[in-house]
Amino acid sequence: MKTVSSAVGEKPIIKRPFWRSRKGAYVFVSALMILLPAVGLFFLVKIPQWADDAKLAALVDRFESYPLPPKTERLDYSEPDASIALRGNGNHCDYRARWTFRTQLTGPELAEYYEHARIEGVEKRAPSITVWLAEPSKRSAYPGESVAIVELYDGTSAGLDLRCT
Repeated sequence: MKTVSSAVGEKPIIKRPFWRSRKGAYVFVSALMILLPAVGLFFLVKIPQWADDAKLAALVDRFESYPLPPKTERLDYSEPDASIALRGNGNHCDYRARWTFRTQLTGPELAEYYEHARIEGVEKRAPSITVWLAEPSKRSAYPGESVAIVELYDGTSAGLDLRCT
């Protein structure tokens, strides 16, 4: 705080920094009144999304920690294609994750392996697991092997996640 000298017998004039003055307090309170609702709205929208993203990440981790079928390997470039959205109609969240594998198993063998898989879904029940396997052509780059797509699918109520309404 700075003091400025005045005439003899008068009180000294005190010059306060801007943020401690009345104008500074007005600017601060005005900015706070504008920013607080915006920050609150941001968190109101994002927290349910972060919670659902964590559920999807846990589902992906549980599948990836489950052992692969015999004669099957993940492709080097195969990161899971995972998403949360409303698919179809209604007020619910759909969780979907897909992986691409190279396998020597047939379609029915691969489907049988995942039919007995004990993988917990988003809300404790087992997710749907779908297997797609195309038969390789005679001029395949990997003779005797096929490329398979394995998809996990699960759903919950929408809650407050705007992606699901």
